[in-house]
Amino acid sequence: MKHKFNVKNLLTVTNLMMIILLVLYFLDRFLPFPEGYTGYDAWLDDTPPAFNYIFGSCGGLLTNYMAMNVGAAVNGTAFYRNFTCILLHGHVLHLIANLVGLYFIGNYTEKRFGWWIMLILFVVTAFLESIITDPLYVAMFPSKAEEVAATPSMGASGGIFGLIGVSLAAIFFDIKSFKKIGMPTIIVMAIYGFLTTYVVSLGWTTLCHNVALIVGLVVGTLLILPFYLLKKGKFATQTEISENNTNDI
Repeated sequence: MKHKFNVKNLLTVTNLMMIILLVLYFLDRFLPFPEGYTGYDAWLDDTPPAFNYIFGSCGGLLTNYMAMNVGAAVNGTAFYRNFTCILLHGHVLHLIANLVGLYFIGNYTEKRFGWWIMLILFVVTAFLESIITDPLYVAMFPSKAEEVAATPSMGASGGIFGLIGVSLAAIFFDIKSFKKIGMPTIIVMAIYGFLTTYVVSLGWTTLCHNVALIVGLVVGTLLILPFYLLKKGKFATQTEISENNTNDI
């Protein structure tokens, strides 16, 4: 049975987050630098100007204040950057991939657990990933220490992979809920996870996504296990997914 499109289905916290990410991207990439600015500049000198503008390899004013690991950054490695770095993206393809992933995976998680739990899970898993990945990567590859320290680290993928991990943990405790996940969401989870981790980029990004996924699995299990035990083997989410809405995501 075909479900009618309802504009109210678009009024979600996940979609609001997507708008915020989009606005911050354009502000970061295209805000003019103040006079005498000496901070981070994303401009690539060895590529045509058109390429820089089309793919967003320009600007970077907000990156200087909000991203991780920017050597010339204002306030250095201030703690708040572990949170603000998830709001920025390095180029337009980076942004598009995360917007698509967030739309499907974030909206599914929001319907499954409720908007405030989804938001907390997103932020917590992204934060834990941001403080684990760099030290772990440097420990594994000491020769990369200078490169890691100098390269801006940003993006919402840590939080998105965390939500994938939480969703997988929920399915483990309630296998029947797998049938309620819309096929587009399953496809996007698979493609997003595989392409962004093992095809498009390797190295630090692979470690980042693997760490975020594991953190999501652990956090999801810790969140769900008490409910599972209290219900003596039965797990029911706080917000049941309605059959009417699931097929739209």
